[in-house]
Amino acid sequence: MYRAKKSLIGLVFSIILFTCASSFSKADNGLFTTIEKVPLPSEVGAQEASLTSKDGILYMTWMEKVNTKTKVMFSMKTASGWSEPTSVHIGYDLFVNWADFPSIAVLSNKTIAVHWLQKVGNSGFDYQINIALSSDNGQTWSSPKILHEDRSPVQHGFVSMTPSKEKLLTIIWLDGRTYGVKLGETKNVTEAMQLRATTITSDGIIGKEVAIDKRTCSCCQTSITVTDKGTVIAAYRDRSEDEIRDISIARLEGNGWQEPFSLNDDGWEISGCPVNGPAISSIDKLVAVAWFTGAKGVSAVKIAFSDDDGKSFATPLSIEHQDPIGRVDLEMLPGGSALVSWVEWIDGNEVISICRASQKHGCKTQQRLVLNADNDSLNFPKLERVNEDIYLVWTQPDENGDNLSMLRLSLKPIDPFI
Repeated sequence: MYRAKKSLIGLVFSIILFTCASSFSKADNGLFTTIEKVPLPSEVGAQEASLTSKDGILYMTWMEKVNTKTKVMFSMKTASGWSEPTSVHIGYDLFVNWADFPSIAVLSNKTIAVHWLQKVGNSGFDYQINIALSSDNGQTWSSPKILHEDRSPVQHGFVSMTPSKEKLLTIIWLDGRTYGVKLGETKNVTEAMQLRATTITSDGIIGKEVAIDKRTCSCCQTSITVTDKGTVIAAYRDRSEDEIRDISIARLEGNGWQEPFSLNDDGWEISGCPVNGPAISSIDKLVAVAWFTGAKGVSAVKIAFSDDDGKSFATPLSIEHQDPIGRVDLEMLPGGSALVSWVEWIDGNEVISICRASQKHGCKTQQRLVLNADNDSLNFPKLERVNEDIYLVWTQPDENGDNLSMLRLSLKPIDPFI
């Protein structure tokens, strides 16, 4: 198995682990019994990791810069450690962005799918979605396929993927094919990014493309989950004619995608994209969504639960915090509670905070995990549950640029009130 580079183990330059003084630490008053720094297989300069899991294995993809090239990388963590990293794709013209980056999913037959963004036009924000598959645990990868039917040089990105049926992956993304279209000599700015969806099989066959919502926020991350009933549920930031940018939900049932509905009337009116999408997670028929809002000039992180397969959601709960930036992620837990992470400002520093929330009691216990005193950002931290463990990964800036950092978190037994 691959051994992590020593240069990544001692990331102490600008990061303080509030509850970690060594590789293992007891957190007596927090959420976790154990917090462990996880050595990673990535090189110095790695950034923007995505995680998924299946059958007790943690899968990760990330990007690395090598001179003028960008590599999309892959590794998987089993009980014996990380696999030797492999390159999914290497190119000179990949779109590299702190908020819109590769994702990973594993199908029912253990085929692995990784997407990335490829520049296609003269503008720095014209790019297409490429996807590659591996049927041998990431040792080799298929030739890339373009995910969408539209080939025009516009933005296609903010992808989310989930295995939905036997050997089938459902994928959503934001699509700019009608965003600022030219009609003759007149530029008709429609201001209409779309949320679109398709499928791909483990054999690489791309399905029919569907427009779920023809007017969405232009650059907020999407999120997707599948319930035990097989219902696919998408969460995304919508956009009204009056520039209200609240969170909407769309459900894929047996007869197709249903009409989207607003999760909650936050009423966040903002003329530009806040680059702050929601996160959705499910277990059994229970679904939870976490998101950031700046409605009425008040920054807040909220969470809402559903107990009917995502058909409706209870009144959202606000999470107590100091000065949240957002960038949320979410993992449902056995028993119906959820683990929510977000980034906030505390004394001029970025902090990754986390809490365990339930519909009945909200967020009763929270913990600050990471403090970043560097001038650059922690970007978008990601959570993933593997059996009883929670993994948290983020981009950590230091004097050498960007690196990846990861923690393994072991939750305390749930309190009776949750």
